[in-house]
Amino acid sequence: MNSQRKIVTSSPENSETPLDHAASWVTPNRLFFVRNHFDPPAVANAETWELSLEGLVQRPAKWTLAQLAAMPQHTVFATVECAGNGRSFLRERAAGVQWGAGAIGHAEWTGVRLRDLLDAAGLQPGALEVVFEGADRGVEDGRAMNFSRSLPLAKALGPDTLIALRMNGEWLEPNHGAPMRLFVPGWYGVASVKWLRSIMVIDHAYQGFFQTVKYSINRLGPKGKRPEPLGPGAVKSEILQPREGAQLGYGTHQIAGLAWAGEERVVRVDVSSDGGRTWQAAHLKGPQEPYSWCRWEALWTVSAPGDYTLMARAHSESGGSQPFEYDPDNLTYIINLVRGYAVSVVASRPTQVSFADAATWTDFMETYAEQNTKLPLDVELALTSGEGI
Repeated sequence: MNSQRKIVTSSPENSETPLDHAASWVTPNRLFFVRNHFDPPAVANAETWELSLEGLVQRPAKWTLAQLAAMPQHTVFATVECAGNGRSFLRERAAGVQWGAGAIGHAEWTGVRLRDLLDAAGLQPGALEVVFEGADRGVEDGRAMNFSRSLPLAKALGPDTLIALRMNGEWLEPNHGAPMRLFVPGWYGVASVKWLRSIMVIDHAYQGFFQTVKYSINRLGPKGKRPEPLGPGAVKSEILQPREGAQLGYGTHQIAGLAWAGEERVVRVDVSSDGGRTWQAAHLKGPQEPYSWCRWEALWTVSAPGDYTLMARAHSESGGSQPFEYDPDNLTYIINLVRGYAVSVVASRPTQVSFADAATWTDFMETYAEQNTKLPLDVELALTSGEGI
């Protein structure tokens, strides 16, 4: 396999998942996108790494990797997307990493439920947020700092919020946050602090750099617009087939891609071949689960040459839909607007495609997911380093 991540910046590394190779529900570790704010910290010995829990708890504690691995483990499948994914598609160039569409991936995450650690420590009255600090350190806005973020207590106590130790059945790799990381399913990737060193329970709203200066958006409140930290991911879709700029012949073609909706399920994807004037419902393929992307496909029959604009619009179970215009209050994050994909049709020998058999597709995806818990995804690529978000 010659596919590899697309490097967007090299120091620190920020690189994209090659989505045209995302044929399966789960993204192989070595292809999973990387988002680093600072250079990864050196981990001389994972066995001596310690995670501390302090603050408004009755019993402060520390755990090693071995101690966490010996506790009951919980697994969740989830899509992770960088909040700036698609920034390069904005009409006006915006500051930040110029992501294409590939700052996203879907994986199986395994570790200890955070709420188990918090329950064992005993939360004190007044606990409001939980702060997580990683070992990665660098300079932002002229100040040296470690990367840190907080979660509202309710999300921290959620059943699927993890101290993750494994990804796709394998121990975390360095750029995934080894030896342990926070994992917050359904939220933008910035929430899932890597190289996790400390947890602090506090009684006030945390004012960390990466949720006040960066990764903050404007939202309307009782007293007008106010900043708030980024949280759950938005509903979004991506067309993978045909590729943008493709030259097609007459006949029936498959329009296919991926859709996701943060903490929710995707319930419908609509597809247009005429720039949004008319729409048809796509067929959803494989599992449709909370936190997770799903695949979809539609058939398009064309008999006239010309230039065409393909579009896809996803809808979530709560009624959310992709917008047609970008909201400037998102401050270069949450880039989920419906995007046009230009293709052309020329006179040629007609082509004909059909839908994949639904039962076969579903069986394949479910079997793939189950087998992934038993075998490393990249056994045939043992000599290739696996790195991700």
